[in-house]
Amino acid sequence: METRWLETFVAVADRRGFAAAAAELGVSQPTVSAQIAALEKEFGVALFDRDRRPIGLTDRGRALLVHAHAILGEIESARGNVSESIGRRRGDVRLGTYPSATAGYIPELLKAFRAVYPLIRVRLVELGGAHLHDAAARGDVQLFLRQTTPPLSETVFRSHPMWREKFKVLTPAYHPLARSDEPLAPAQLLKHPLIMTGRYDTDSLQTHPLWFSLRQPPPLAYQVSNPQSLVALVSAGLGVGVTTQLAMDVSRTDNLHVRDIDHPDAVRDVRVWWPRQRRLPLPAQTLLQFMTDTAGVPYNTLDTRKEPRPV
Repeated sequence: METRWLETFVAVADRRGFAAAAAELGVSQPTVSAQIAALEKEFGVALFDRDRRPIGLTDRGRALLVHAHAILGEIESARGNVSESIGRRRGDVRLGTYPSATAGYIPELLKAFRAVYPLIRVRLVELGGAHLHDAAARGDVQLFLRQTTPPLSETVFRSHPMWREKFKVLTPAYHPLARSDEPLAPAQLLKHPLIMTGRYDTDSLQTHPLWFSLRQPPPLAYQVSNPQSLVALVSAGLGVGVTTQLAMDVSRTDNLHVRDIDHPDAVRDVRVWWPRQRRLPLPAQTLLQFMTDTAGVPYNTLDTRKEPRPV
């Protein structure tokens, strides 16, 4: 017995005619007649009362119709599940990221992800943190990594926490702040020209507890997007660097002195974000699930041994 015989049988039963069923299925009427005859031969019973006009089902035909709907429904469900499974395992994803995350987190993420999903291609879009949510709103990226401040609208974006990293203070070895290894009081930052990465505008200062606690903007000498640029400027004695642990991990800081900041909120919280009102394509759902399943894991120790649970 072939599936198409059952499909033809259901069409004839629904349309109550061979010609109408043929038109619906896009085949000739003799083809419909031949398939119904083959099905009746398979079961050894008449399925239609051909003496009635329009034709109707026999008792055996009505019994088969119930099973035919169930069988075809299961087949359609199986097709959908298989198609979705394939869709989750192949395709393209556009992931927005910022420089230090690109250097410090993304390589291990892609290595681990590709080991499990080799047919999903992740396309990176590297931007400053201030521009990532705009790119997502335009549809240029489907997911993006970004710190939590300034906050984004929860009615526009959904998010999941990924990691927390400490702020670090970098100075040349001969700088006065290099005389101690103790965490630095935040007020000391106001006494030196600072070099920072990322977005440090009025919104950032008002919404981040560390900068808000200073009650005044820190004296910003240079603002750069790349952590290596910050290290180079600090090494040249052009200011005191303030950056994060991830940015330090991807930079050469051998000749610099590093201190923590003595403040409970001297940290950056990073999340993965995506538009709330736009359904993510299946490959993007797969990457998102992989990222959230490994959230909080040190970015250089991602586990590739098991496949994350499905979304």
